[in-house]
Amino acid sequence: MDELHVTRPMAREALQILHQKGLVNLQPRIGATVQALSDWDLLDPEVITWRLEGAPVSQMHSLTELREMIEPPAARLAATGRDGGVCHDLVTLAHRLRDLSLEPDFEERTEGRAIRADFLAADIRFHRTLLRGSRNELLGCLADPVERALTHRVERDWEGLDLVSPARAGIPFGTIKRYPVRPQAKAMLFHIGLAHAVDQGLALAAEAFAEAILAEVSHGRLEDPLLRSRLRAGLREFTVDGLRPLDQAPFEEAMNEVIQDLHVPVVVMGVTGSGKSTVGELLADSLPALYIEGDSLHSAQNIARMKQGIALDDRSRSPWLAQIAARIAVARQTDAGVVITCSALKRIYREVMRAANPRTLFVHLSISQSEAAARLAAREGHFMPASLVTSQFETLEPLEPDEERFGLTIDGTLPPLQIVSTIQARLAQLRTGGPTGGGSANR
Repeated sequence: MDELHVTRPMAREALQILHQKGLVNLQPRIGATVQALSDWDLLDPEVITWRLEGAPVSQMHSLTELREMIEPPAARLAATGRDGGVCHDLVTLAHRLRDLSLEPDFEERTEGRAIRADFLAADIRFHRTLLRGSRNELLGCLADPVERALTHRVERDWEGLDLVSPARAGIPFGTIKRYPVRPQAKAMLFHIGLAHAVDQGLALAAEAFAEAILAEVSHGRLEDPLLRSRLRAGLREFTVDGLRPLDQAPFEEAMNEVIQDLHVPVVVMGVTGSGKSTVGELLADSLPALYIEGDSLHSAQNIARMKQGIALDDRSRSPWLAQIAARIAVARQTDAGVVITCSALKRIYREVMRAANPRTLFVHLSISQSEAAARLAAREGHFMPASLVTSQFETLEPLEPDEERFGLTIDGTLPPLQIVSTIQARLAQLRTGGPTGGGSANR
């Protein structure tokens, strides 16, 4: 009473409130005894706020773990129930979040204050709506802790106060990140994915997106192979056509970056005689990965035409390319490595294969026309006659600059083992997300 300058009735009322919340126990002639943490009403909003003020790091970890336990199952239940009102609200709020995050003034301290306030309000409504959509009254009752966690992390970090240690090398796995001044585009697209997965009734995808939203909060969590596997499985049934046109390309790009197939499929391409089979077999053995000789997938009719010196056109190649794309798709679904040899002479042919997996790496073994003719003349027992070399070079469309991220052009006259080593280095960069540099290795 003396310290806080309050009256006895005010002090008594305060102790009664603490008693109701389980923080103290009031007994006649004994007075107020502080209770163990396990006796507190830990889900009371005021208790959560008080703990966040006193020990923000540990309390945020507890709240984040609680969210990890309740939000993914709530997303799964919401997708199963597929309530029309909930679906509409989730999609609308997800779009609102992304649009606000792209506002030019978002990061401005003064001009962006109202935008940030609108963003936080929409984020809270989104996660409350998700819990409500589960149609489980107990999960719905946990909306307050979720809101407190969102509000505290965002407001404290936006005001520049220290909630967690700043990003640094060697930061422990799972440490909660500082909330960025401008929300990460990837996180906003996860919200869009979750909303549309619920709208499409995809329980597995909805649960995976909810996990990804929470994983993005902590350092290193998005790299968890199990999470990526669940995201990959959920995305197989997800339809991007339902997204707004302006969100479709960024969504697909972000998801491809996140799931980063452990086994990047490789298509060793080039004109006949470039050494595709030799390099492909060596590469498949070194990875290891399934090796598929693309020529073995040609129809008997195509082989007969080539033996007669008749060049294949787009129509005759179409079923063959579909067969190769199907092999790439199967490898992606089973998380298996695959190396396929295929001339892939035109960009449109490569696009057919990219449709099966956008992360397919195309390795172009580049040789001169005279070298190709000489090699083919010295080769016995192959159905491709030397007379078709010219038509192959006329058809060839080398990898274009915008194909370089998942493309590599190598001098086909280099020793095969050196070529394989170069391909392995590029694959390592793609798996780790490191810089890929240019698309040529003709040294």
